Amino acid sequence: MHTLARLRFHGRGGEGVRLASRIVGRALFLAGFNVQDSPLYGAERRGAPVVAFVRASQGPIQERGYVTSPDVAVVMDDSLLGVPEAAVLEGVTATTLVLVNSSRDADTLQRGRDVPGAFLTCDISSLALETLGQHRLSAPTAGFTIKATGLCTWPVLVEAVRRELADAGLDEAEIARNLEATEKAFRSTPSLGIGFRTPGAVTERHAPFVVPRLPAWAAAPTIVAEANSALRTTAGWRVYRPVIDLSRCSRCFLCFVLCPEGAVHLDPEHDPWIDYDHCKGCLVCVEECPPHAIASVREGAV
Repeated sequence: MHTLARLRFHGRGGEGVRLASRIVGRALFLAGFNVQDSPLYGAERRGAPVVAFVRASQGPIQERGYVTSPDVAVVMDDSLLGVPEAAVLEGVTATTLVLVNSSRDADTLQRGRDVPGAFLTCDISSLALETLGQHRLSAPTAGFTIKATGLCTWPVLVEAVRRELADAGLDEAEIARNLEATEKAFRSTPSLGIGFRTPGAVTERHAPFVVPRLPAWAAAPTIVAEANSALRTTAGWRVYRPVIDLSRCSRCFLCFVLCPEGAVHLDPEHDPWIDYDHCKGCLVCVEECPPHAIASVREGAV
């Protein structure tokens, strides 16, 4: 009977969740496994929770869909640990390896959380910013994941990174920098290994389910409260926050006009201020400010 490994990746839009899963999937394919990888996007854009899945097996893979009980749970943004709807620890068991991108140690992150599996952290964000100059986590996350799981060798991972990043349109210089970041993550991570499990047997086949056409009264969404979107905070979506220096501000109001989330407001003196509960850190205001009165500051440094 062949065995199957299930990996689940959690992160935020723009952090490289899909590409990280593709690099890992490619590496396992090059190592001789049958592989399945797929992302699952939500309705939001950059900063919204995203999840992706990789399955690897020595035999045919008959499972499909969401990985409900992962052998490896990769959390590319530790703020998601405090977001119930992200469900990053859902299905984690005593045999699950939990890998978290965080500047905090495993003991600190586990405090107050029921994490039955092995827990390992690596500060991928700082490593990426230091090596790449950008918060691009896909390649170093793949290095972190492959080394911790021991699923393939370093030369195989290098080839996977090269192929996937080339397919993504990166030039040789960018690929070289990503490989440097990947190697740093790989070398700094202990190899813990994971246990493959025997997949459940497919006992019956079902005909495709066809959604029937429903009348509008049945198909329309049920709205139980109005104007409640402001109650949902998106502060945890940011890597950088915009900070306004009013001494340099010319009161042109471009930040107020161009903010796609409406998170920039004007006080009674017409000075702009930022609603950090709803600012997603897109930094459009930083790019568009004519006098450069808005700086981007790494979260946690403020």
